[in-house]
Amino acid sequence: MSRESAWVAIVATTALLTWANSRFPDAGLAPLYIPAICAACWSLGERAGYFVALVCAVSAIMPHLPMSDSSPLALAVRTTVRVGTYLFVAATIASFRRSFDRQRHLALRDRMTGALNGETFHSYLEETLDAAREDQGILLLAILDLDDFKAINNQHGHAAGDTVLRTFARGARELVRRDDAFGRIGGDEFVLLLRVRPSDAGESFARTLHGRVSVVLATGEYPVTCSMGALIIQPDNGQNAASLMNAVDQIMYRAKRGGKNAVEIGWAERAQEIKTREMPLSTREQIA
Repeated sequence: MSRESAWVAIVATTALLTWANSRFPDAGLAPLYIPAICAACWSLGERAGYFVALVCAVSAIMPHLPMSDSSPLALAVRTTVRVGTYLFVAATIASFRRSFDRQRHLALRDRMTGALNGETFHSYLEETLDAAREDQGILLLAILDLDDFKAINNQHGHAAGDTVLRTFARGARELVRRDDAFGRIGGDEFVLLLRVRPSDAGESFARTLHGRVSVVLATGEYPVTCSMGALIIQPDNGQNAASLMNAVDQIMYRAKRGGKNAVEIGWAERAQEIKTREMPLSTREQIA
């Protein structure tokens, strides 16, 4: 459910309860506001949840004021109890939501680098491929592999290798857009998925990304290079996620065999086969 739909449902529910509470004041409908408060905290956030809790408290109390024979002190106590109860419910649900979001974040991501883990990325890739086929979107799928990473571990220890991985992941995340997917699928192997239009923009972005990431790696505490395989995916290519991942992995290894510290680009087109263009030096970039 979208945020707008959640607001509509909560406002409609609150309005209906307020009407029913005013028509049947002796029915004891005040507890029925609690599900609306819980829904607001869970789907709209903590601040919205507190706001809805206050509105519900006022809505639950107001119909009873004209017919109340209680003293002002008793009314004040009743109002305070109602407001306090609803705010307590809101605070409890908001706390549960924070814990849920934190655990969900950890479950979806690689703990060392903060990138999406392999399982999460593959699920996202499948969903994005389906969406791209429907709206005729063009995708760029890229695998980046650190060159001679084992040498860092052997010469400087695993702590140094972990530092390189975190530096790489942080730099890569800063270079991609918010809606792009960046994941870790192996020890020193990362993957990126984003939408591009037109297809030549994907080729340009792939070269630019490799160059910028190479700068990040070169200026780190333990300088390394990376090889990158990029695959521009047309919406009618007819291949599944596993086939595309295997294809871009082969393209990346072709970059490694060609001398490392390079980017190779392929195309998944409607012929259901992967094509790799014979690229000039300006396309197959070597970073000094």
